[in-house]
Amino acid sequence: MSITQVNLREEIIQNLQTLPQEQLQKVFEFVQFLQANSLFQKWDNISEEESQALQAEFAQEDIDFSENILVDYLTHLKEAEEG
Repeated sequence: MSITQVNLREEIIQNLQTLPQEQLQKVFEFVQFLQANSLFQKWDNISEEESQALQAEFAQEDIDFSENILVDYLTHLKEAEEG
């Protein structure tokens, strides 16, 4: 049984109209999950070249962020030991 995209959409809408609110909430949460999951799939499907380019582009920013965090961490660590 093959359903075209239009028919599938219509079938889903018709079925949704019969569901109680509690089940609609579950459907909504599942749709959100699918949408979020598709974002991760797109990220996972980038090529090695794209990945390396992104790493190179943000390498210095990552280093700067890490160094700033370490300075704050060491300061708080010293304060905790003294206090």
